[in-house]
Amino acid sequence: MDYAVRALTVDDEPVVWEMLQYASHEPSLDSVQKQPYLARYASSWGRVGDVGCVAIRDTASIGAAWLRLWLEEDKGFGYVNDVIPELAMAVLPDYRGQGVGTRLLVQVLDMAKEWFPAVSLNVRADNPVVRLYERLGFITVPGSEIVNRTGGISFNMLCEFE
Repeated sequence: MDYAVRALTVDDEPVVWEMLQYASHEPSLDSVQKQPYLARYASSWGRVGDVGCVAIRDTASIGAAWLRLWLEEDKGFGYVNDVIPELAMAVLPDYRGQGVGTRLLVQVLDMAKEWFPAVSLNVRADNPVVRLYERLGFITVPGSEIVNRTGGISFNMLCEFE
């Protein structure tokens, strides 16, 4: 499959919103935007500490991976500390299993190494992407397991850079 990957810009906020809908398993963009704890992952994209990339096929976005820094008083689901950004990513269903997610994750981690000591994330325990995260160096943060908003189990993972 032919597609390109490029850095996200401040003009890509609509792309981040679209991919957040898929990352959060929500049925609509409106549903994401009405939930402040989800909306903050896309709102005002391009602020200090925002880093990411998008996969594009023809002229359409097919996936994205992005990082956001949080302060403890406004922490995201995968918060570890104020200097480690949290990863969010999604690939459109028709493009999953074709290496798009791997390529996006490798690229965003390479970008992150220039600025941050590590990257964190929060993931549902039953999500098959856990294997990808482990393959690329993420480890489970002990004691981070919680009952998530859907009643399942989620936990944090961390990828530390050398």
